Amino acid sequence: MTTNFPNSGSKYKKRLFVYFFLIVLIFSMLIGGFQYNQEIAYRREKLEYALNIYTEQVQELIRQKDLITKNEFIEVDSLRSLMPDHNIRLTVILRDGKVVYDSDVDNLARLDNHINRPEVQKSIHVNKGSNIRLSGSTGQTYYYYSKHYYTHFVRAALPYNESVVSFLKANKLFFYFLIALFGVTIVFLLYATEHFGNSIAKLRKFAINAAKNRPIDPNENFGKTELGEISHQIVKIYNKLSKTKEDLVKEKEKLIMHLQIAQEGVAVFDKSRNLILWNSHFIDYINYLSNISTHNYEEIFELPELKEINDFIKSNIKKLEKNYIPNVDIISSKNVVTVGHKMFLYQVVVFPDCNFEISINDITKSENEKTIKQEMTLNIAHELKTPVTAVSGFLETIKDNPEMPEDKKILFIERSCVQINRLSNLIQDISVLTKMEETQQLFTIGNVSIGKLLNEMLDDFELKLEHAKMDIQLHIPEDLNINGNSELLDSVFRNLIDNSIKYAGEGSSIEIKHYFEDNNYHYFSYHDNGIGISEDHLPRIFERFYRADNGRSRKMGGTGLGLSIVKNAVGFHKGRIFVKARKEGGTEFFFSLKKQLS
Repeated sequence: MTTNFPNSGSKYKKRLFVYFFLIVLIFSMLIGGFQYNQEIAYRREKLEYALNIYTEQVQELIRQKDLITKNEFIEVDSLRSLMPDHNIRLTVILRDGKVVYDSDVDNLARLDNHINRPEVQKSIHVNKGSNIRLSGSTGQTYYYYSKHYYTHFVRAALPYNESVVSFLKANKLFFYFLIALFGVTIVFLLYATEHFGNSIAKLRKFAINAAKNRPIDPNENFGKTELGEISHQIVKIYNKLSKTKEDLVKEKEKLIMHLQIAQEGVAVFDKSRNLILWNSHFIDYINYLSNISTHNYEEIFELPELKEINDFIKSNIKKLEKNYIPNVDIISSKNVVTVGHKMFLYQVVVFPDCNFEISINDITKSENEKTIKQEMTLNIAHELKTPVTAVSGFLETIKDNPEMPEDKKILFIERSCVQINRLSNLIQDISVLTKMEETQQLFTIGNVSIGKLLNEMLDDFELKLEHAKMDIQLHIPEDLNINGNSELLDSVFRNLIDNSIKYAGEGSSIEIKHYFEDNNYHYFSYHDNGIGISEDHLPRIFERFYRADNGRSRKMGGTGLGLSIVKNAVGFHKGRIFVKARKEGGTEFFFSLKKQLS
């Protein structure tokens, strides 16, 4: 039995003609549009090439005669008079936008600053720029062309009159040719659709029946062109099968890619312990655990550290083989193993088909962070205990001795205030460190003027510096700005200055210098010429609560967190900090701060 398609041949011929007509039309429009744009671009380029010759001639004259320094441009007028186009307008603009010469304007003082002119702005970024606009100076429309010569700009302009407009217009000969070609193509399409329409309609009926598994008339007569359509349908069916296969391959590749970029080592084995899949981290961890550079995965089953996991795999595979249930829950187990200075978390998963997966995760960093946090908690408790005990002792002494002389009471109260201030500073420093490590998103980012920040800071330190007979020299550009957090940038310099005042010694001097910058970073140095820090202590001075001289540091009211805050604040701004002992005496810090925080 066959399915009838009444008038399908006539409908298909019309549809085929419409399809090809639209394709040819769109293609012709694209070609025409592309050629038109190319022609316009070519003519503009040709015009700008001529204007570029004028700017180069003016620049050569400026360079040879040093006209910018002399501020005399009468020779440019002489050069302009020799140019073939007498309508050319020449302008010389300094880097700050000031016009120092314009061939069409006598009174330069009335000209506005030209730095924001579109053609000038373009030339700043790509060396040259052009624009068509009305001149605010002469009231005439020009085609401007500006070229950047580092210290100044040279601009050439032609009146945007009929001759320039005509020159910039595209040649229409190509469009006439394209229209003629389009007409010939339409004639050919009429012929092709009429000639092939009937045979294609029959083949279409055959292909639809085949695709829907309908009975096919074995006596259907196909012409020569029908083989092409049959091939097309075969390819179409094949493409469907290929696409399905490709989708499966892509999904597999996604899984493999995920395994390769995963931070844990993963391997999948069948129940006979033959390898199905593994990633590079798994290989690295095996080599580390076995102390042998090998790809022999079988060694993992011989490691004594994994005995518990091996026993788990054996026992559960036996259970699944004995009582296999297709929907059985996945069986899993975890174990932590320490090898050398590293800790690994092993996990094994046994699947219902008795295949199993082993994953190895390096948890050394997270465990170390736990240890560091525990140590910090103990240090904080110890540091808090000292001022709290002192304040409690002073106040209890005052309470238990009501007849105590007033001067002694005042002395005890003053000492209590000192300890309370120390306690307040300690809590504030701990809060800043915690915020930097765990809630960095709470810090607002903005434009910070380093010079202004330091000048305001010096006002705060004025009395302390005067008392310590110290002075500070700043070598910071006034326009130096950093996109960062003002609070943390303040803490970097404030803690360094505070350390120098406390420990450098009376009569010392401090120097803060911006000594270099590149595309991404500003580089600073900070040093004093005081007593300095012993080189034995330098590797540890950025550690929390580390004091090179415990007794002196506590006496001076230090919390032991200042330099740790400095390091973390520099790190927040994507920079690094180093310290060294100066040969001349004192300590010097070098650090970098990123210009823009993304």
